Amino acid sequence: MNRITIFTILSLILACNNDDKALELYNQAVIQYINKDLVGAERLCIQSINESKIPEAFFLLSKIYYFTNNQQFESTIKKYIKYTHSSQGYTLYARWCIEHNNKKKAIENCNRALSHSPNDPIALYLLGTIYYTDKNYEDAIITFHKAFPNYFYFMLIHKQLTSIYNDIDLPERAMKHQKMIHAIEDFENNTIGE
Repeated sequence: MNRITIFTILSLILACNNDDKALELYNQAVIQYINKDLVGAERLCIQSINESKIPEAFFLLSKIYYFTNNQQFESTIKKYIKYTHSSQGYTLYARWCIEHNNKKKAIENCNRALSHSPNDPIALYLLGTIYYTDKNYEDAIITFHKAFPNYFYFMLIHKQLTSIYNDIDLPERAMKHQKMIHAIEDFENNTIGE
């Protein structure tokens, strides 16, 4: 065998070993995250990323940074999005933008999420909420209703629609969504003990 072939084979073997170790570190990070040890989960995510750039580790690290309001959130979520173009990355980024009063960037990220997953209920909810906050009721109503085919039981949408219909003096429609909220709450209360 020539040197190039040997080098290529060794590189592939090392890459596989790095991927396995990165995945193992990521899985440990998930356990730490579930156990609410965000410091430990962050450390393990960083180690996983240093071994191999698995997208899931970037997303988990982004969530940790989101919940701890760490300024490294944006650079980390951008790396995750670069690797996956996943709607969940765009929606998490949109939530960050909303919380940091960057409505324009939030709308941009919601639209990017919807370009990858047109019926994403979280992106539709966030976008509808922005419209509602701006008192753009027509677009808010249309956007919230687009989420229903995939996630009719998304209680927050019904709450927003109740508020909108009350604001525009359509109490009958507001009452329909209020009844839906009660039905969802009753269903959740009755299934908790099962």
